[in-house]
Amino acid sequence: MKAMIFAAGIGSRLKELTHDTPKCLIDIAGATILERVVSRLKEVGVTAIAINVHHHADKVIRFVESRDHFGLQVIFSHEPALLDTGGGLKKLRDLFCKESAFLIHNADIYCTTDLTRLIKTHRDRQAVATLLITTTPETRGLYFDADQRLVGWTGEQRPPHPAALLRGFCGISVASGEIFQAMGDEDTFSIIRTFLSAARNTQRVYGETIDPKAEWIDIGTPEKLIALREKLG
Repeated sequence: MKAMIFAAGIGSRLKELTHDTPKCLIDIAGATILERVVSRLKEVGVTAIAINVHHHADKVIRFVESRDHFGLQVIFSHEPALLDTGGGLKKLRDLFCKESAFLIHNADIYCTTDLTRLIKTHRDRQAVATLLITTTPETRGLYFDADQRLVGWTGEQRPPHPAALLRGFCGISVASGEIFQAMGDEDTFSIIRTFLSAARNTQRVYGETIDPKAEWIDIGTPEKLIALREKLG
């Protein structure tokens, strides 16, 4: 199985912490967040990963090489200019376009949910994409119908369906190669736009709720980073 790790972000919300260190290499209780993500991916059978890099790209590459590529096949996708998540994935179309299921994981996410269940649900539904979501009340996020089909996004101008449920996206998903058919000609765009396009064209983009007892932390802010270090330290 293959996976895409989005690791090109600058990490501006972490301020001086990422001035000389890429966010994915921030240490958390003796291991970088990138190592923790890769470990989770290996647990569910991933044998090949693609990592997009931009901010201190050379440091990310050297670190992965120093770890013997984590025992995996690793492909680096260097982005001299940031392509956003959708553009970053589109650049690797040839690697993923024939896959029935591949994982997509933000590099700044710590999550203990059952990824095996996420993959199985995706395959059972023959989905184009399956997004890991949380039911925690949000002011911004994605809208799903009663069957957990993706139907909207708070970033759009159009109002959601009255019965739609607002959910938070966890930054982890499973997609099939069919997802690339929902991409346009532009090179820089959010993967959320791709999910929405695929959802409206196929009605086969779903949400899957995170395990109730699972931990999920986005280390994008100093406060959340401190919280995770305290939890794992």
